Amino acid sequence: MPALRDRLHLLPGLVYDRHPYGRAPGRDPELLVRGIEPPSPLELEGMATLSAIDLEVFQHKMTSIVEEAREVYMALSISEGIVTGDMNTSIFTPEGDPAVVATGIYFHTLLNYAPVKYILKYYRDDPTVGLHDGDVYFFNDPTCGGVHSFDMFVTAPIFCQGELVGWAEVGGHQGECGSISPGGFSPKATCRWEEGLQAHALRIGEHWELRRDLLDFLLNSVRNPFVFASDLKARVATCKRIRDRLAREVERRGVAQVVGGLRKTLAVTGDLARQRIRQVNDGIYRGVLFNDTVGTEPGLVRLPTTVIKEGDEIVLLVQGASPENGRGPMHCTWHLMKAAMGVYLFTYFFRGLPPNIGLFDPITVLVEGPSVANSSVDLAHGEGTSIAAMNVQNLQIIGSKMLFDSPFKLGVAGTFSRNVLVNVYAGINSYGYLAANFPGANNAAGQGARFDQDGEHSCGFYWASVTDIGEAEEADMRLPPVTLARRIDRDFHGFGKYRGGSPMVDISMAPPGRGCLMTSWGSADRVSHNPGLFGGYAGPPNPRFVIRNTNVLELLAQGDPRLKLTQYDLAREQPIQGDYLFEASSQATESFAPGDVFIYSIGPGGGYGDVLERDPDLVMDDLRTDAISHHVARTVYRVVYDQTTLEVDRAATERERQRARDERKQRGKPFAAFAQEWLAKRPSDDKLKHYGHWPEPRLERYDKPFWGLYE
Repeated sequence: MPALRDRLHLLPGLVYDRHPYGRAPGRDPELLVRGIEPPSPLELEGMATLSAIDLEVFQHKMTSIVEEAREVYMALSISEGIVTGDMNTSIFTPEGDPAVVATGIYFHTLLNYAPVKYILKYYRDDPTVGLHDGDVYFFNDPTCGGVHSFDMFVTAPIFCQGELVGWAEVGGHQGECGSISPGGFSPKATCRWEEGLQAHALRIGEHWELRRDLLDFLLNSVRNPFVFASDLKARVATCKRIRDRLAREVERRGVAQVVGGLRKTLAVTGDLARQRIRQVNDGIYRGVLFNDTVGTEPGLVRLPTTVIKEGDEIVLLVQGASPENGRGPMHCTWHLMKAAMGVYLFTYFFRGLPPNIGLFDPITVLVEGPSVANSSVDLAHGEGTSIAAMNVQNLQIIGSKMLFDSPFKLGVAGTFSRNVLVNVYAGINSYGYLAANFPGANNAAGQGARFDQDGEHSCGFYWASVTDIGEAEEADMRLPPVTLARRIDRDFHGFGKYRGGSPMVDISMAPPGRGCLMTSWGSADRVSHNPGLFGGYAGPPNPRFVIRNTNVLELLAQGDPRLKLTQYDLAREQPIQGDYLFEASSQATESFAPGDVFIYSIGPGGGYGDVLERDPDLVMDDLRTDAISHHVARTVYRVVYDQTTLEVDRAATERERQRARDERKQRGKPFAAFAQEWLAKRPSDDKLKHYGHWPEPRLERYDKPFWGLYE
């Protein structure tokens, strides 16, 4: 019988296992698709000296080093994203493979091997550059191993006793990068030249000191040089801390055991990943998501994911994605598509295993290109994370189905919120300097429901679940807006047997006396990116909500009790005078007057299971905590109860739920009839202008009843 992976049919003329662009100064895409490097003789010598217990102790020590570095980096920085956890710290092997990764943005580290390997291949033996202890390299180019130009990184080689023993890597969301929009993100960008500073592996320091000429160049490339310089120095100081800690371990253990320990960590992790995969059922699994925004325009984009699991290996295939459109920054790279998978794999599928690049050893990643998922080099890539996240959401639904009938059912959960809306504020802050960044409220998304319990409210950041939102008073000092309220809002999650978590809704206003600028970007304005699992409702879409020309300053001054600062009440009752705007999340930079109100969240998690199976007592608990309305309790969960006492009539509830099941049967139809009707449906042409061919973006004619079937 042929192997499952033999059923794949890759279309001719397209790339799958690499980028659709070639080498250029500072960029070598071949380095981006390379796997873990083979061990050196010195590493093999060190690996042989480490027992399983020795390795466990060594890994714990290495993890302690990067976690300490994470705290140092967050404490030294003044950028909102870094302070609240949109960052990472890590240690690479001497060859540039990520071996030890701190809690935070895992996929940052999973990308950043490419600049290190570029340095080793092109600069180490170059007489004009070389490689020495104390060298400091800066990079942020998304085509060279970065994420997008507003995530910025520093790496430094670590030499001990004359040997290269590893690399320190530190980076995160800096924000302002000199793009056409203050704060970096620009939904109007159509090419990479509109997205500001983009540096490959650029040596900016020697002997742990920054070169003044290169520092001046970098500072002159952005709008907020004070913030840029402060956070760049924080990165360098954090790399130095990692270097000093690792050097102490070399003193204790010797060079061979340290480099061998890093290499053995990768080898053992790869073996553990294969063991886990082997215990999951073989099969072909599929998922698909649609985006409803192209740049600042409405329009459908498709992103399908197929997973082939056989034995101890996985092949992930993204095939049938919409073509490049050149209309905005939602274009991803092959390496970002791969690295972003770590967000799901490390947290759920490989739960409990060491988070490093070794977990990818048994996984083959095939991403069709050129497409929105694996795009050409000169396009804008600033929101490629939105495309990568669609793949991650597909993977979470697929992975939960794979794990359900396995020893690892604890990893089964609905999708973490990715109905993303990002407000990027720009203006003079309370300290008197120019700030341009998003708020820490990004780190308060709703968690997807688990198979056995509700998802957590205000749980964390999609790309890094272990993060913090920071204090409102501190955010008000660092960013232009003034926070009016933060709360968990009503009916703002995916319903189900177990409900998804609601995000924290942040309600703020443009500051009195000066106002501010704001650029916003996002996805899932109409079509949710947070599907439910096994019958659970999706987390609802999350369009932009602002109120202009308000009287909120007067109402606050009067202490008016009619001022209800919740998303639910503002949307339904409109207690503030002003112009209420519900609009697409991706909007170009606009000026907002003092008192204009922003209603902001990063979105809710998906639900799990049939709503008619939810325990009525849990429905009453949600009513008591104001997580749901009486309308939802009665019409979605179909619970019969006394609205005053919240006492459930269980017999009447069961009768009502049975009526709901009977209604479902009446709406049902044979699959053949459903398929015939469904296949005849087609969105209007204006929605398909960037989709590609309908229903299969890559094929002019496609008559299969299910997508992903090719001959």
